[in-house]
Amino acid sequence: MTSVVLLLGSNDERAAEIISQAVAIIDISVGKLVKLSQEYRSKAYGFTSESEFINRAMEITTDADAYEVLRRINLIEALLGRNRDKEQEVKELTKERYASRPIDIDIIFYGDETFSDSRLTIPYHFLDQREYALRPVAEIVPERRHPALEHTPLKMLEMLTL
Repeated sequence: MTSVVLLLGSNDERAAEIISQAVAIIDISVGKLVKLSQEYRSKAYGFTSESEFINRAMEITTDADAYEVLRRINLIEALLGRNRDKEQEVKELTKERYASRPIDIDIIFYGDETFSDSRLTIPYHFLDQREYALRPVAEIVPERRHPALEHTPLKMLEMLTL
């Protein structure tokens, strides 16, 4: 079994409900829930939005490889209303890097592995620069070492907020 840390985010008007649904589906279809952070609120990152994001981190254990985890969480995102084609249209229209979405699920850590290709980067890129991701991750796995940066989420959060 591999320990996997996921970050869930939503800026939908039903964000808390959608994230709760995602947690339940992940526990059934991706891996067994080990820990779940509290809700953290943050402003949108990389685009303009009047709606705040709710973010939560969860640790699961799974037998699935990283690409299978990605496939399953992409299916869950679609099931819960994420439409990447519509997001792309909005991004092209607004010229912004990101767009609002009902749910976003990212793989932060997959065991102690590091790799990057066109489909997946593990650990999550820019984790050390994104407070909205670090806060919930540091809550559930404060002492887990980032395999590439050699810092813990707690230390990265401290360095970021200095």
